[in-house]
Amino acid sequence: MKAALLKSPGQLVITQVPDPEPPAKGLVVKVEACSICATDIKMFRYGQRDLIYPRILGHEIAGVVIKGGTGDTPFTKGERVQIAPGISCNTCPACQREAPNQCDHIGIFGFTHHGGFAQYLAVPAESVACGGVNIIPPGLTFEEATFAEPLACCINGQELVRLEGRDVVLILGAGPMGCLHTMLAQAKGVKQILLAERSLKRLKTSIAAEPYRLIDVSKENLKEVVRAETEGRGVDVIMLACPDSAINYPILELLAPRGRVCFFSGLPPEKSQLYFDANFLHYREISFVGAYGCTAEQNRLALELMASGQVNVNWLITKRISLEALHEGIDYLIGHNGMKVVVTEF
Repeated sequence: MKAALLKSPGQLVITQVPDPEPPAKGLVVKVEACSICATDIKMFRYGQRDLIYPRILGHEIAGVVIKGGTGDTPFTKGERVQIAPGISCNTCPACQREAPNQCDHIGIFGFTHHGGFAQYLAVPAESVACGGVNIIPPGLTFEEATFAEPLACCINGQELVRLEGRDVVLILGAGPMGCLHTMLAQAKGVKQILLAERSLKRLKTSIAAEPYRLIDVSKENLKEVVRAETEGRGVDVIMLACPDSAINYPILELLAPRGRVCFFSGLPPEKSQLYFDANFLHYREISFVGAYGCTAEQNRLALELMASGQVNVNWLITKRISLEALHEGIDYLIGHNGMKVVVTEF
């Protein structure tokens, strides 16, 4: 089969590899769509902590079941499925505490297991057992279903930061994740969403997310805008949806008392050491929370939100490509020329 194989940072080749054999009690899925994630680009350029080489990248995956391995599986040939990337053990303390994305033995498609930038995907029994294979609801396209994973990550972040409908929310970064956070918060009943960005290209596109206020931080003073929009109180929740947002903005000064901050995006290693006034956190009862990945259950919820029309992701797809054009798609996203690129031809 044809696949995009990452041999080492910078060495991504479109090549032929053996077709996968059906794993015992697992599946083989014909990939119909796989979206490019910012993490795929990071792995292509620099590597990543969970990545094992050589690796077929791609973890935002939707396709059709074509084979089952020996033993019973709850899926049949021809079913349309979305694959949650995490493969958890179901037995470790993290899994028992309903945090399978923090599983002690986590496997991840596109990181530790071959992913979706290929014609076919082997889904091991462990993925089936932990609920990682989700039926795509009727009316939802394969392309839309690839957004289940990134939307599920947003669900995880907003659950951890305890987002409520009455909150005033500031989202830093109007890329795909910032826009998904905006639409998800709207689905939760949040009325006042401030979406901040400095890229003119992304500012123009993110208008479609319909935030309460779009802030061009290349021209506007973020503190002054927040102060004006909240009558000096500050925001209740800040979602850090781009890697440098914790460094570029005075996040503590933007918060209301009992404000919460979600570190949704990881920071570059050389910039990850941050300084905060602990007394400020103490007296104003500020909360910080990290958010990494998502659970299989959150992937299912994401599919339901999209299928019900509560979150519309179609406008985020700004380019469709073949697997052969994967490098072109990566360059397109690096240049902020669009929101999401989906591989639809294999």
